[in-house]
Amino acid sequence: METLEVKIINPKAAKLLKGLEELKLISIRDTKNEIIPVLKKRRLKKDLLIAGKPTPQDTYPFKPQYLTFNGVNYILREKLNAVVSYEQGYYIISNELLNITVWGETRDEAEEAFAFTFHSLCENFAKEQDKNLTPQSLLLKRTLKNLLAK
Repeated sequence: METLEVKIINPKAAKLLKGLEELKLISIRDTKNEIIPVLKKRRLKKDLLIAGKPTPQDTYPFKPQYLTFNGVNYILREKLNAVVSYEQGYYIISNELLNITVWGETRDEAEEAFAFTFHSLCENFAKEQDKNLTPQSLLLKRTLKNLLAK
């Protein structure tokens, strides 16, 4: 476990780092009165890479309750559970319920691809008339409708 010495000045950053500490992924020594460089999110992600492979911080589960793509916001009744893995230089996000598997060179790219795919499913299935859908597509439509709060 790596110990990070940080000067915590942003409450959101403090919450993120405390969460990692609770998961026993890092140890934090708060240096409130010492002068040290402030960690930025991008720098933190870069520092957590070891020999080009992500540490568990990069492959924590993706559990969105809100998804946004192209100005369209989706509010879900419950969080989706998606598995994140890292293989052959790509972050892969998979959700079995919706049969979604997406990837990107960064986790952010993979999350954006997930939002795009969810948006596409809503546009192509949730809004389609039942008479135009197969039984399997109808099941997907019902699943999507049950997930969406709005």
